[in-house]
Amino acid sequence: MKILVFSDSHGAYHKMKKAADLHPDSDMIIFLGDGLYDADTLFEEKKTIACVGVKGNCDLVSAYGANTYLDEQTVDIGQTRIFCTHGHKYHAKSTLMNLLYRAQEKEAQLCLYGHTHIALESVFDEVRLFNPGSVRNGEYGIIYIENAAVCTSHAKL
Repeated sequence: MKILVFSDSHGAYHKMKKAADLHPDSDMIIFLGDGLYDADTLFEEKKTIACVGVKGNCDLVSAYGANTYLDEQTVDIGQTRIFCTHGHKYHAKSTLMNLLYRAQEKEAQLCLYGHTHIALESVFDEVRLFNPGSVRNGEYGIIYIENAAVCTSHAKL
């Protein structure tokens, strides 16, 4: 399964669409907050594939979509559980430990988060923490899951 991961579009829908169009073979799109209008527009266009989104701190003040998205979600793909959150409620700009602990509570092998606008991948106690960066800056993530094997990578427009 191929998953595209976006975060922090902040109105740069055209960049998210361009990245998605570069990967027509994607099976799923995950949006990690701060740009729900952009996410909804893309999700509507890509109706034929699975789409998951969570709200970010900037989405809380927006009337658009703030009540229809959760702060966090888990997604199970085969033997892999993915914990998705924006990261602001876990203080992702100052520590990754809160994200790690929450992912462990959710029994997730992969934790996806945004908020910092910095592409990053770390592994702690067998939990992979992955931030795709900000799609507003042209950054996004690609994840391949095959059985229990997970491969993550960062991409840039």
